[in-house]
Amino acid sequence: MIAGAVVAAMTVLVAATPAQAQAADPLQALKAKLGAGKGVKFTDVTSLLQDSEKTTFLRRTGKAQFGKSGIVASDISADVRSHTGGIFDYMQNVTSGRTIWMGKKSYSTAPFFSAVPEGKKWVREPIATTGGWTGTYSQLVNPAEPATLKVLLKGKKQGRSYSGKLTYAALEKVSPWFRASLPLGRGDKTVLEYELTLGPDNLPRRLVTAHLAASHVAENVAVGDGKISTETRYTGWGAKVRISAPPKGQTAG
Repeated sequence: MIAGAVVAAMTVLVAATPAQAQAADPLQALKAKLGAGKGVKFTDVTSLLQDSEKTTFLRRTGKAQFGKSGIVASDISADVRSHTGGIFDYMQNVTSGRTIWMGKKSYSTAPFFSAVPEGKKWVREPIATTGGWTGTYSQLVNPAEPATLKVLLKGKKQGRSYSGKLTYAALEKVSPWFRASLPLGRGDKTVLEYELTLGPDNLPRRLVTAHLAASHVAENVAVGDGKISTETRYTGWGAKVRISAPPKGQTAG
């Protein structure tokens, strides 16, 4: 009986080992949450950091829907607070609204290049983006993409946090999310700083990124040496998420 108990215990231990190893690997932990109909929720807070002051101007709440290998859609609502001076004088197009992105298509209540026609609530964007103008100022990095997470994990590790720097050009090569959030920034050499913190489940819990505000204006335009910083928090990894296009009768374009 004792021998049988020992064998049974060893069998349980051996069977548990692969699962434990998987949980210890952030990439495998993420891949285990991917799949059709699953997703994650997130919140963004974006601020200008300049002269020891922090001015928050953009808050977003959203959810992303997964496929087998990454993100296939997102639904994001943005709340923009107006400010003046410096970089804010060049942000007139950044307005509150909601954007639904579905790969090659996106729909917005605050369109990139036009206004919503009378009698409609949405416009189908000519360029599919994750968040229109708010997307270019908000979180450009998405750790829900395995290839992107792999790059982030190469940063300096301290506890559950990883930190480092990336150029936009390097991020563009691995991240569909980046390409859909900053569609006009191909080959950009802007440097982005990041700090990614994982939760006890080894899934992304918090991501803070920062880049020079001057990257949003022409080279000869002086807006100071401030940085735009976005803090994103993630919840509900693997929860049921289903994102659909808005009703055709409410959509122009």
